[in-house]
Amino acid sequence: MTVPSSDQTLPDGVRVTTGHSGLPVVQIDVPACAGEVYLHGAHVTSWRPLGTEVLWVSDHAVYRTDKAIRGGVPICFPWFADGPDGTATPAHGFARTTEWGLVGATTDGQWVEVILALTDTEHTRALWPHSFTCDYRVRMGENELALLLTVTNTGDEPFTFEEALHTYFGVADIRRAEVDGLAGSSYLDMVPGADRGPHVLEGPITFAGEVDRTFQGTAATAVIRDGERTVTVARDGSDSAIVWNPWTAKAAAMGDFGDDEWTSMVCVETANAKADAVTLAPGASHTMSAYISV
Repeated sequence: MTVPSSDQTLPDGVRVTTGHSGLPVVQIDVPACAGEVYLHGAHVTSWRPLGTEVLWVSDHAVYRTDKAIRGGVPICFPWFADGPDGTATPAHGFARTTEWGLVGATTDGQWVEVILALTDTEHTRALWPHSFTCDYRVRMGENELALLLTVTNTGDEPFTFEEALHTYFGVADIRRAEVDGLAGSSYLDMVPGADRGPHVLEGPITFAGEVDRTFQGTAATAVIRDGERTVTVARDGSDSAIVWNPWTAKAAAMGDFGDDEWTSMVCVETANAKADAVTLAPGASHTMSAYISV
C-alpha cells in the first residue's frame, strides 16, 4: 500500500501532510469534526467533534519511527504487553511502530472514513512468523468515533494473536473521575505488588492510586464520567477491556509522559488479551470494533 501522491486522490476535508518530526499524517477537517491519523502505527491522535478534543496525547510524546506515540489510540498487535508467555518484544507488538499504508478515504461532508492496511513483511515475520493482513477503518463524525480492526490469516497454518485499541481519553481530573459499566466483570489487577486475582468488580472504578486492570470475558460498554462530560466506549468482537492510569511514580518514570500529566487522562481499552486471545484458521478473519461517543 502506498500514500496517495496528492490531495486530489482524497475527498475534500481530507489531506496527507507532514506531522511532528516529518511523519506523514492524515488530517481531517469537515463541518462535524476534525482529527488526525498518523501513518506511523495507524495512530489516531485527535478527534475533535464540534471543536472539542476527546482523546489525550502527552505534551512529551516522541514522534519517531522506532517508538510509539504516547496517547491517542495506539494499536497493540499481535500481542499485548509482553505477550501470553511474558517474553515477547517489542512491548505491545510491532503494529504501533510500523508505518501502515493509506488505502483511501471517503466522506459525505459530515463524517469521514479513513482506511489503512498492514501486511506481513520479512521484518514482521522475524518477530512473529505468520502471514496476515490488517484492515483498519477509522470513522469519525459529530457523534461517534468508530475504530474497526480486521485481522485476516493469509497463511497456511492457524495462528493466535492478542490485540488492543489502547485508547487514551482526556479527563478534567482523574481524582474526580470514574469508569462505570464493568461492574460484575472479572479482572486481573496488574499493578506491581497487587493481588493479581482474578477479582470481581463491584460498582464503578474510581482512582486514588495507580490502576491497571485487565477485564476478561466481557463485552460490556464502559462509561467515563469526569464531572464535565460523559464518554461511552461500546465494543464489538472484544472480550477484554483494560482500564489504566499510571498515577505519580509511574508517570515520573516515563520519559515521554509529563510528571503531572496523569491527572488529565485515563485509558479505557478495547481488547482481546490473555485468555481472550483470538485464534484464526487459514483464510479466516476477525473484526474488533470500538464505538466512542460523547
